[in-house]
Amino acid sequence: MELVNSFKLFWIRMLDYKGTTSRREFWWGVLGNAIIMIVLLALLLFSLIYTDTPINNFSITMIILFSIFCIIELLPSITLIIRRMHDIGKSGFYIFVLFIPIFGFIWYLTLVTRPSKNI
Repeated sequence: MELVNSFKLFWIRMLDYKGTTSRREFWWGVLGNAIIMIVLLALLLFSLIYTDTPINNFSITMIILFSIFCIIELLPSITLIIRRMHDIGKSGFYIFVLFIPIFGFIWYLTLVTRPSKNI
């Protein structure tokens, strides 16, 4: 049930840049997104590999659904990361760490796994 509640909060708080997000809420939100993306990607790969013609109506539909979901979930994901940075006492601009090749992702993972600061 916690996955469902955190995923709802992920979408409800999509424009909340000033709040905070606990480690638990962050990872449940990420897991909810990952599950949806894996299911859509699996359906897309199935439609491309296991059908007679690689490009058919189902594969085109899956490409469109996957693309739309990725675009729509971008803003809530950004705000989720910014709120997580606020929760550990960092500026939301630390999201730009992700633009540093390889080391940026490792640094980002160390940031989001830190415990919350009790303010």
